[in-house]
Amino acid sequence: MGVATLMTRRMRPLLLAAMLTGMALAAAVATPFVGAEGKFETLKSLQTERRNFARAISPAVVAIAAEKPDFGASGQTGMAAGDAKATSGFVVDGDYVVTCLESGPLMGRGDDPYLDKGASVWMMAHDGTEFGGKVVGRDRRNLLLLVKMDEGHPSLPSMKLGDSDQLPMGSAVCGFGNTLDSLLIDRQISMTYGTVSGFYRFEPIDVMDPENENTGGDPYKGNVIEVDVAIHDGDHGGPIVNMKGEVVGMSCAHFMAGRHLGCAVPSNQIRAVLAQLKKGVAQDELAQGYLGFKAKKPTASRDIFISEIDPDGPAAKAGIKVGMQLVRVDNYRIPNWERLKEMLGVGYVTRKREVGNMFRSRTVDVPVSYGVPVGTHIQLTLRNPEDGREKTVDLVVGEKAEDF
Repeated sequence: MGVATLMTRRMRPLLLAAMLTGMALAAAVATPFVGAEGKFETLKSLQTERRNFARAISPAVVAIAAEKPDFGASGQTGMAAGDAKATSGFVVDGDYVVTCLESGPLMGRGDDPYLDKGASVWMMAHDGTEFGGKVVGRDRRNLLLLVKMDEGHPSLPSMKLGDSDQLPMGSAVCGFGNTLDSLLIDRQISMTYGTVSGFYRFEPIDVMDPENENTGGDPYKGNVIEVDVAIHDGDHGGPIVNMKGEVVGMSCAHFMAGRHLGCAVPSNQIRAVLAQLKKGVAQDELAQGYLGFKAKKPTASRDIFISEIDPDGPAAKAGIKVGMQLVRVDNYRIPNWERLKEMLGVGYVTRKREVGNMFRSRTVDVPVSYGVPVGTHIQLTLRNPEDGREKTVDLVVGEKAEDF
């Protein structure tokens, strides 16, 4: 074997390595990298605006509980337990905090588990500052609790209540809150971005099958704004905010069966009672919802007819006239005369129910209507008895004049 041949064989691995290295370098030079340098400026600007939006809103959001959480106790909170030891609220008018009275961390036990006037609460600001407050009013119809911060509370910005009636489907909104104790654990007010997907009232209790006492429904008779904003434990009572930075809803734990999207009490319903709650008006003395019509059912008939109309009331403004037959409420068939007040939300209504099991049971009063809040939109379907034509109207619940 010649020297040249031997050298050639020994050089082959080196030549192959050099060739592969060169190919790799060439490929690296030829392959483009994904980058955003100098591109997508609109998206970058949007990202910057979202960050600024979160920084602007977060200081007006607080964590709130009936008492200071004990993190030294057994059990877990946050993501580890899917639970929260404090819920959310937002500041209005300088010294007040709006929150949801049915939030777990604010609930007690007994026949009336809701905090009432004078009850003390614990709160934490966005920066971790702890302070106290006292309940000055509650409105079960709006799932609402109003707290006044104690003297010496941190200076926090207030949120403005927007017009929830000017919120078309598809509107962008953001939800803020103490998601799974994000503020308590991480010192962060969480923000989630979403869209308004609906505006309606919940299914009335027992209307789908009147003979079955367990067919679902909800005693809350106000409207809800449905959003695909994520709402978890710890968020209830927090604000749903439009792109102007205005509160258009308060997150709540109620939801429509089968839809499972987040729901919020509209800001217009909150605004209607806020001034009274600040004055300390008792829950049963708050402004009552007023429909502006009366109905009657002829003997031996299932039909329900409009019998009286206040010419200056909500029903007249909606185009309802005496003699029209009332067919449906929020597109739900009226099963019988007794269910009508519950469906409309005329007052606080309870029914007696057996709870427990065959070994131990008791009879309790179960609420089927908390009462309709002022500002609620109700869809009423009426039939003209002369020609049988039906029409659906939007009745906006007013306020009884004698309340003031």
